[in-house]
Amino acid sequence: MTRIRISICILCTMIIISIFSSVWINKKCNNMLNEITDICLLLDNDKISEAVHCAENLDNEWNVFRKKATVILKNDQLTEIDCICSGIPYLIENANDESYARLMELQHMIVTLKDGEIPSFPRIL
Repeated sequence: MTRIRISICILCTMIIISIFSSVWINKKCNNMLNEITDICLLLDNDKISEAVHCAENLDNEWNVFRKKATVILKNDQLTEIDCICSGIPYLIENANDESYARLMELQHMIVTLKDGEIPSFPRIL
């Protein structure tokens, strides 16, 4: 009977960790998506210095997120986003036309990452 209780406790702990990690990932991804939207609006209004500042904040936020998310998510997904995220401030600073396309690519990858972590019954178990 003790083994059954221990097994049930371990299973419940794993389910709770899975649910809370999914919620955490979704929250952080939504925050980063809002930052990307802000950067795009600043670029549209030709506020380059503010866009660079927001892009650097996005990069810092991503680095903090990545350190914790490496335990939960596949590293190849994180590496691709990391490469794009780290280059965006430099593209914006140099007024490169590619910056908007890279922001849209980053936005798509973060949405894909977020959608892949929606809590559902098969993913939890």
